[in-house]
Amino acid sequence: MKSLLIGLLVASATLSASAETLTIYTDRPAVRLQPFVEQFKAEKGVDVVVVEKAYPEIVAQVESEGAATSADLIFTKDLVFLTDMTQRGLLQPLTSVAVKSRVPAAMKDTNDHWVALSYRARTFMIDPSFVKPGEIMDYADLADPKWAGRICLRTSKGTYNVALIASLVVHKGEAQAKAIMAGILENLSTDVFPNDTAMMTAITNGQCDIGIGNTYYLGQMLAQNPNFPIKPLFANQDSTGTHINGSGIGVVKYSQKAALAQEFISLLLSEPAQLHLSSLHMEYPAALGVSANTVIKDWGSFKFDPTSWTVIGEQVPAANRIIKELDYK
Repeated sequence: MKSLLIGLLVASATLSASAETLTIYTDRPAVRLQPFVEQFKAEKGVDVVVVEKAYPEIVAQVESEGAATSADLIFTKDLVFLTDMTQRGLLQPLTSVAVKSRVPAAMKDTNDHWVALSYRARTFMIDPSFVKPGEIMDYADLADPKWAGRICLRTSKGTYNVALIASLVVHKGEAQAKAIMAGILENLSTDVFPNDTAMMTAITNGQCDIGIGNTYYLGQMLAQNPNFPIKPLFANQDSTGTHINGSGIGVVKYSQKAALAQEFISLLLSEPAQLHLSSLHMEYPAALGVSANTVIKDWGSFKFDPTSWTVIGEQVPAANRIIKELDYK
């Protein structure tokens, strides 16, 4: 009877371990995480459930569920959202030294609520036939009247240009950042575009000579058409460095599986996972010592802005004021 009882207890413990589950809410395509879901299951005996939702839905659900939420991790696309989650108090601090030491200081929360998994540069996109390296250096240069009628720009809707303007506020102050954006908007050749892809296509069509875009959009277009004529020109190389932004992940405040959740983050920061995740989206790996392995590596290294994404995120309200005051659509 005693041996039978021990056997039942062991079986029960095994069943309990195998039934353990981590749940991730993400606004990224869930399929990108699938290889690591399977790997974590094989190595740890833990099921990982990935729930794909738009960011506002993720926030609304976690806030409404509170301590009853099933979410253990949130993986989102942008520093604006990472900052928002932190300010809403939805994340708990990371404690794993292995996780916190894996990415550059700029790409993790100053209070350790999240770390980046990948990043991109938001920089000048040019047709080298019309814009030469050295002709423009700084984001602020786009406000110069010499660029009148030569600039294409994406809409302010979304978060990419919001984050860029927030970084201008950090480095220039709100008044000067507003003046720079006013000059850029004055120099537009046409109405703003719905996305970076349309903006770069407009450059190839001769509607403008220069724009600002995320490097991954260009990488994706080059993967489809290696002869696509647009090139990146990295901004602010003699000053603050090019503005970067990216995806990040944090442990939900209410999760009782923080240690296990951080083991999954550690897996996502391993070199194989970093190369997989970044290459699928044509982004740069966030983990230290890991380099891009796609077409974007051909652009060479560049100096990126070392300002903490937390610090930039704190200036999002100022960026939104500028957008509203300038009627930047």
